[in-house]
Parts: sequence; C-alpha cells; structure tokens
Amino acid sequence: MYKIRSEDGPFSFLRHFANPSIQKDRLAIGETAKYSLRRNLETLYSRLEDALIPTNAAFNPLADFQISDLPFQISSSTDDSILTQYPSEVFFPSKLSNQLTEIMADLVETSKSMSPSNPNQPETLDIMELTSLLGVSNISSFISAFFHSLHWHLPIVHFPTFDPGNVSNALLLAIFMAGAAYTAPLERASMSPWLLDVAEEYIFRKVSNLPASPPPKDPATLLPTVQLIQSALIIEMLQFGRDDMQTRRRIRIVRNPCLVSTIRSLGMLQFKRRTRPRACDEPTWRIMVAEEMCIRIACWVFLADGFLTVCFKNHPSLSIFEMNCDLPWSAELWEAENAAVFSKMATAHPIRTPLPPLKEVVTQLLDTPTGEDSIQWSLSLSSEHLLILIYAINSLAFQARNGLLKYLPFDAISRAAGNWKKMWDYVIGSVEEEQILHLGYPKHAEELWWLLKATLEVSDKPGTDFAYLENNATDELGTLNDFIQSCYRNV
Repeated sequence: MYKIRSEDGPFSFLRHFANPSIQKDRLAIGETAKYSLRRNLETLYSRLEDALIPTNAAFNPLADFQISDLPFQISSSTDDSILTQYPSEVFFPSKLSNQLTEIMADLVETSKSMSPSNPNQPETLDIMELTSLLGVSNISSFISAFFHSLHWHLPIVHFPTFDPGNVSNALLLAIFMAGAAYTAPLERASMSPWLLDVAEEYIFRKVSNLPASPPPKDPATLLPTVQLIQSALIIEMLQFGRDDMQTRRRIRIVRNPCLVSTIRSLGMLQFKRRTRPRACDEPTWRIMVAEEMCIRIACWVFLADGFLTVCFKNHPSLSIFEMNCDLPWSAELWEAENAAVFSKMATAHPIRTPLPPLKEVVTQLLDTPTGEDSIQWSLSLSSEHLLILIYAINSLAFQARNGLLKYLPFDAISRAAGNWKKMWDYVIGSVEEEQILHLGYPKHAEELWWLLKATLEVSDKPGTDFAYLENNATDELGTLNDFIQSCYRNV
C-alpha cells in the first residue's frame, strides 16, 4: 500500500498519483507489495512442479535417461560450457516450457505485423532475447510477485485455485509481464515498453475475435473467455503504469471500449450467482469461485471505466444502470485458501442481507435521505463494494455536471455521497488496520469521496474556473493535479 503521511490530508494517494514529477510506479503498486500479506505458496509450488515434469518419459529425471535420448546430437568432445548456454527446458521440455515457447513464437509473429511507436525500436522481437524473460526459471518469482503486488489492486484472478499448468497463453503472459514489472531486475531478464505493446496487441487481438453472442452460462464453459478478459485487464493496468500519453490514449479510446463491448455481449453485466456463500464441498466451492470470477470481471471492467472518467474526464462507456450483475464477495471469502476455510468463514459470518445489483444500490443511495437507517443491506458491504460505489457516484456526477443526465439533480448526488460516507465510516471502523481489506485501492476509496465532495461544492459556486470540471477528455493528469492541489490547500 502507498505509505500515507498524516500531514498529507485527505488526498494522500491522489496527490501521489497525479503528481507530474512521479515517473515510476505512479499507481503505487510496488509499495503495496512491501506491505502485502505473505501467502502460503506451497500449493502453488506443487502445481508448478507438476507442470514442469518433462512431457517425454525419456526425459523424466526419475526414469532411466541416456544422452542419446536428447532431441539433438552431442558428441563426447562437446564442451560443457556450451551445454550451460542452454536453459534446462531445452533438454527437458515440459508442458509449461512448451507453452512459454509457443507464447514467445506468437509474440514474435505479432511484432512482425506492428509498427513500433519508437522508430529506433526494431519491429520484430528476438526470440532468443525473450527466453531470458519468459523462461521457466522466472516463473516462480514472477507469479509470486504478481499475487503479492498488482493482484491486490486488481483481484480478479483466484489465487487459491490458480494452476500455472492449466492456464491460457494470454493469462500466463499477462501474469508474467506483471511479475516482471514488480520484481527486482534480473541479471539477464528485462522488459522493454515495446514488449508490453506487443503483449497488449497479442491479447486484444484475441479479445476482438471472441464471438459476439454470449456462450452458455456454465462457468466452466466461460473459463477460457474469463481468462482472456482477465489478461486484458492486467495488461491495461500495466500499460497505465508506464505513464506514456500515447499508450494511455490507446487504452482510453480503443482498448477500454473493446472490453466494455465484449462483457456486454457476453452477458456478464447481468450475471447472477446461483447460491449465496455457504458451507460446501470442494467441487461446489470451485463452481462458486468460477461464478465469482465472472462477477468480478464485470465489476472491475466497470471500475476501469470509472477510473478513466474520474482521472481523465473520459465519457463513460458503461452505464451504471447496466450493472445488473451481483456485487462481488468480500475479500476474505475471495482469498479463502480452500473449501474448508471458505465454509468456515461463510458459516461464521453469514451475509446479513443479500446485496442487490449495483444499479439498485446506487438508486437507493440517490433516493434515501442522508442519515436514515433504512438501507438494511448497508451492513453487508465491504470496502471493495464501497470502492465500486464511489466510482459509480463520481461517474454520475461527471455526467450530471456536463448536462448528460438532466433528470438527475445535484441534490440527489449529494444525498448518495452522504449515504456512502456514513457506510464507509461504519465499515472502516469495524475492521483492523492489518486486515486484508486495507490492501490495494479500496483503502483509498475515501479520497474519491473527498474529490466528489469538492467537485459538488465547486459546481455550486458561480465564477469558478477549473479545467478539471470542463467537458473534454484528456490523456494527461495536469488538470486533475491542479484541482487536487487547490482542494488540498483549502482543506
């Protein structure tokens, strides 16, 4: 998490994020990694070992192995130093190493069809250079780095059931890229911006080729599509972390609308889980997890769209009132490491009142007078839910401010903001500082409330002139920074 100094006031993270002098890790993901919970990686490592078992029985270290069984000839006079130049997966190919080789070949082919933004950048990636980054020797550290850093800001991949040996090429690549970005530079491994651009193109070509009609709602059938959209969200966030204006513009006007259109056509905006969290066996838990991944996909695409609206004044591609899917589980349930732990949590802390879909939640916040206790489900909210809600209210405020929702008065938005703050104070007051809910962006949700409150107050004052309140999208953070600095001085 981003280290907050008390003197920074209500805009600690936003001042860091919008600060033009910040050139690296603007999203403070690396800081999160320093404070994140240490995971039990035993199951992950066990799955990795299974995925790295040589696919050819002749190369299985537990079997009788002969030099003559190698896929190329080595003479008795071969210098040992020559052999050490080759990674072990060349001698003992496994399912996972074969998959990484396929990914590297696809990236090379993708790069051939692209024109790099930097004219000095070679158009074609070199597969030998890629092996230093995308080799099996890095997979353990890169996957661990992903789940200890970016995952807390984008919790859409289910760590307890994540199997490196049974994952799509696109998702494996995206996790590799994220892990490399937040791992200390290795001696031979490096990740260039051009490689990120190629990875982005590779993933989004697959997204654009998805069928326009929704597949059956069986979570197992949806899994390949879910993993593809997960990879697209991950690569989007990585690209924003580069702080490159051209890349940001491409995400804003091309990639984000593509993702919104995709989940809309797949029916994810209306996805409902078949049962509430409860005590269950392993197969039932996995089905519930698959449903939850579909719901989280919809909610975090909505959050990405709201992020573009709040930070870059981008007109929303996704209406709040389309969000008819269920709200996600709390972080504790999502991170439960197995069915037994999940069942214990679900039994010990049952949801007091089922949460309605986002569009109904927002409608009630708009209609309920501030201070009333008639919103019964408010006691079932988590900080992740509140992050989604505050982005929703900010998005409505943006549209109302620019005359896009003439039927929605600012008084209603102020009521919603007041109701949100009351619920936030309750949720934050009921959890301990070291708990999981304080990792990632949900911890900074109150700053978005302060930003909303400031925009509502300024909008009521005639003669105020802030570029941030104007009705035109941007790809730089200067207008947001100026507005936040002004608010900070007046807090």
